[in-house]
Amino acid sequence: MIASCAIVFLEPLGTVKHLVGNDNSMSKEYLPEEIWREVTNPRSCLNGSFLALLPVVRQHIIDGFTPKALDLFRREFDFFDKVTSISGVLFPLPKDERRAGIRRELEKIEMDGEDLYLPTATNKLVRGIQVDSGIPLQSAAKVPIMVTFNVVDRDGDPNNIKPQACIFKVGDDCRQDVLALQVISLLRDIFQAVGLNLYLFPYGVLPTGPGRGIIEVVPNTRSRSQMGETTDGGLYEIFQQDYGPVGSLNFEAARENFIVSSAGYAVASLLLQPKDRHNGNLLFDNVGRLVHIDFGFILETSPGGNMRFESAHFKLSHEMTQLLDPSGVMKSETWNLFVSLCVKGYLAARRHMDGIINTVLLMLDSGLPCFSRGDPIGNLRKRFHPEMNDREAANFMIRVCTDAYNKWTTAGYDLIQYLQQGIEK
Repeated sequence: MIASCAIVFLEPLGTVKHLVGNDNSMSKEYLPEEIWREVTNPRSCLNGSFLALLPVVRQHIIDGFTPKALDLFRREFDFFDKVTSISGVLFPLPKDERRAGIRRELEKIEMDGEDLYLPTATNKLVRGIQVDSGIPLQSAAKVPIMVTFNVVDRDGDPNNIKPQACIFKVGDDCRQDVLALQVISLLRDIFQAVGLNLYLFPYGVLPTGPGRGIIEVVPNTRSRSQMGETTDGGLYEIFQQDYGPVGSLNFEAARENFIVSSAGYAVASLLLQPKDRHNGNLLFDNVGRLVHIDFGFILETSPGGNMRFESAHFKLSHEMTQLLDPSGVMKSETWNLFVSLCVKGYLAARRHMDGIINTVLLMLDSGLPCFSRGDPIGNLRKRFHPEMNDREAANFMIRVCTDAYNKWTTAGYDLIQYLQQGIEK
């Protein structure tokens, strides 16, 4: 996504004209996706000449539409603008009235055709809105909402209707999430290319305008905070409730899924340095895999006026270590498997250091908060430790894992979030 943005922003206007006006292989019916992805973000480059170019690029794309594509473009944007605008309508309402307010606003929105698609997943055609599904989400100064749509696969059975939830935000710059997820997507591809069994889920995030965005809800997941609302036990107890006794096939399969996903996000977290890792930002899917969400603080930024209270390179709380390390002293086979996967993932990422750094560099002049202080690119490069050989780098990653193990600042941050915002720890 970022790489394609760079083409539009950096190519000369003549080349853009050529791409939009002359490439007959590009389906005009799907060109509204190009508008969503490429030119809904007028602040993506601070250079004045490029800013002046963006409306021209946008108009050239629109001018290339067939009448059918232009009609879809207008209906698509109108539909999702109405859904996104609900967030602003809710803000003046008391919290206990917001859910009813979402339903009232959703009931006003009518489907205009059966060719509308989810902007975050253009292969999903929208068949309707579940008007009872609207939920106002927790936020200090804004009212993001979650809405579930009925969708079908564009090339699948038109009668196979499935639910797909999306989060709509107003007043939040989602481009930083896009950047983090682009790196996570690169890491996933790197791991797959070398046959590493590490799991990452780069879900869809789409900035739809200044301070606006649509976020794909990861399917079949609950946040760790939500899990805490229905049980007093830790992850170890929850896994036994959900998958059976320790040693059973289902439990051990879920534990392995947790290990391979925790290792994948450990490597990603070391490089990206995501903070605000409270239990509302950690998801677990229905087979035990961990998924990190919400990348509002990455690289050089952290909550609380940049206190950098979360000092571990990745979150490895006590309850997580109970699953990863039954011995409790970093001696178990499962702990060794976790560390081994972290080391292999880190070594694989190091071989693609320049590509990952260049991906981040594309957004250096974007004005994103993660570039607002310190030396984010230089420090990212340092975390790859290019001066080390593979053995030294492996030992470094082992030390990172050991340092993260039940670190007191991790437990302390969870406690702060529980006391301040009621997020289950």
